[in-house]
Amino acid sequence: AEHNAIPCGCIAITHADDGAAQLRFYFMEKEFRGKGAGHRLIDRAIGFCRHAKYERVFLWTFSTLDAARHLYAGCGFRITDTQVNEEWGGPVLEERWEMEL
Repeated sequence: AEHNAIPCGCIAITHADDGAAQLRFYFMEKEFRGKGAGHRLIDRAIGFCRHAKYERVFLWTFSTLDAARHLYAGCGFRITDTQVNEEWGGPVLEERWEMEL
């Protein structure tokens, strides 16, 4: 995503397996959050997955990222798995969110 030709956000889709794509590297600069740009990025990523004939798309996030979790839920993603990860300097609950296409 760009604003006045300056990058302000990004999102990536990676191939996970024959039926699944993974949403990765989703980021929006703070001053652009809450203005719809992030939702538009996710919509484009999901559209790409549908066009590429993926059956589902998933992502991993942290339970503490309330705004992101709200956005994922609003787009139709649902939590399908959780796990505690200690690699981030302390225990963090990671969540796998998935959407059937």
